[in-house]
Amino acid sequence: MLEGQLKFLDFFLNSTIEGKQEEAKAILVKSFADQETNNLSLEEFKKLQEKLFPLIKPEKLNEVKVAMAHFAQSLA
Repeated sequence: MLEGQLKFLDFFLNSTIEGKQEEAKAILVKSFADQETNNLSLEEFKKLQEKLFPLIKPEKLNEVKVAMAHFAQSLA
């Protein structure tokens, strides 16, 4: 896992609803592997967001959306 991915994982897990961290971590680790093998398209990224956003604390959702939107620019 790359340093930026580790930082994002830490940020994301700190924004995740209590008890949902393991589920979020599993989804993110798989997406990082897909990213490294160029299997993470913009369409797949949107599906990823649909899985992850419900796991985020409501007060952290906008912050996470901004971070993920920044990343999505690299996929376009």
